[in-house]
Amino acid sequence: MQRNKYAFECEKACRSYKSGDRELWTLTVRARNLPLELQYGPNARHASLTSKPAKEMLATLRDDPASFVLKNNGMMVVAESIRANGEAIELVCNEASPDEDGPGHGVLNGGHTYKVIRHALEQRVIYPRVPDEAVVIVTVGIGIPDDDIAKISRARNTSEKVPLHALRELAGDWQILKEYLPPASRDLVAFKPNEPGYEDAPFNPTDVVRRLALVNNNLFPAERAVHPVAAYTSVGSLVTKFEREKFLVVAPLLPDVLRLEEHVVKFWEKANGRGPDKLAIITAASGCSTESSTLMSGYTASITVADPFVLPVVAAFRVFIRNGEWVRPIDELWERFGARSVRTLWETYKEQGKSSAAVFGRARTSWAAACEHTKNAALQWGLLQVE
Repeated sequence: MQRNKYAFECEKACRSYKSGDRELWTLTVRARNLPLELQYGPNARHASLTSKPAKEMLATLRDDPASFVLKNNGMMVVAESIRANGEAIELVCNEASPDEDGPGHGVLNGGHTYKVIRHALEQRVIYPRVPDEAVVIVTVGIGIPDDDIAKISRARNTSEKVPLHALRELAGDWQILKEYLPPASRDLVAFKPNEPGYEDAPFNPTDVVRRLALVNNNLFPAERAVHPVAAYTSVGSLVTKFEREKFLVVAPLLPDVLRLEEHVVKFWEKANGRGPDKLAIITAASGCSTESSTLMSGYTASITVADPFVLPVVAAFRVFIRNGEWVRPIDELWERFGARSVRTLWETYKEQGKSSAAVFGRARTSWAAACEHTKNAALQWGLLQVE
């Protein structure tokens, strides 16, 4: 953590609440006096100037800045301490660096408000009246424990719905995912909406969680015919119920899981089309397409394969994990069982009359078909015990 001080003037300051070490202060700050270096660390999302609330606020700042304080809910900042001497304010904040897990101090709520005011102050030609006419109400929280920051953020962030995965990132729940996510994959995963540098990232933490769920035989025991269908149908429930302890065993295998997914898609690339060695023809009817796609491993495939033809195959290999390790190298397991798992899944799809990919992905029989061969092998090897 880095300790920083912010000194500025305000129109009025008062302590509006105190309970033990916790305090709330209300500051009325003219735009020209607002400190512009506060961190966004505690906020559950990074603000964006392109969001609907931001656009509306910018219009007010352009056309009628004096009314901004009446139309805006203001912003909340958490800090270590505050000193008010008349109109002079001094805030002390312990701010987290980018590589630290703690939330740190800074803008907890009202990130869009802060973003648009900073933007308007930088664009004086477009917003000439903002420095002197725009006023914002700043609530400062003192003595707020780190554990409470996520709860307060969830309660106060109401202008836009904050995704649950973003709140869990704020609480530090995804550190285990970051720890084992390969560097090439980290560039493809945005752990917060509008995370700087990751605005175009195709994946978020829910995509990582669902892949780890696929190989979690403790949660979805194949020997009891319990399959991780939720990784396709109820991703939100996986995030809601995520408990770090239940993923500790499989999390170190994340790079292998992503490589296994890549194996499946590469198989489909070779199997797609016509000819004696081909398995299927990828069509839009099956939820697939000939458009290229980027996997979380970083591999760019020449086609897009729908999840119901990939996820059950990856899940089939969960039976080969014992005490956090593959019983044999994953590439060796794929060579032995991969093609058969994919082919069995495709045959099941054809037998079911080539239903829609969505219906097929929700069917437990689809997942059971992909897992049939690996499950039988695991039983023979003594890896599973059927009760």
